[in-house]
Amino acid sequence: MKALRTILSVTVLGVLVVGTASQANAQQDKMTLEEWQAALDACNQREAAASARISDLESQIADVRRQISDLDRQISAVRREITGLNQQVSSTQGEIRRVQDELERVKFPETYTVIKGDCLWNIAKKDYIYNDPFKWPDIYEANKDKIKDPDLIYPRQVFTIIRP
Repeated sequence: MKALRTILSVTVLGVLVVGTASQANAQQDKMTLEEWQAALDACNQREAAASARISDLESQIADVRRQISDLDRQISAVRREITGLNQQVSSTQGEIRRVQDELERVKFPETYTVIKGDCLWNIAKKDYIYNDPFKWPDIYEANKDKIKDPDLIYPRQVFTIIRP
């Protein structure tokens, strides 16, 4: 708004300077009344054009301000949406961790039921038990109350599997 006032002031000042210059020229050149009137009309036309341009610029400035206001509202809405999405992501990540933990528990059972032909060595080497046959003593230690002799286990015995 200050810039528009400055432009308007400069325009008016220009008109006055031109008018003053025209008056000085009139005295020097002895302008006729018709010439004087023509110079004044030209100044008035330039002033009207400048005023119209200022009015147009003020309208454009008002439009830009409205656009800025609309964009600010849109930015605020997007920020709120991002905040909500971040909360959903955090919640979903927590749910994913819970499901992964559950899958680990299901994938690696806490018990094992002996089937015909099993031995502690073969049980320990199963990928869903320890994936290492040399860990058979871990099964034995956890189930000493059920296993009298580690070389003698029986179908349908249920052994506890200790997870690290």
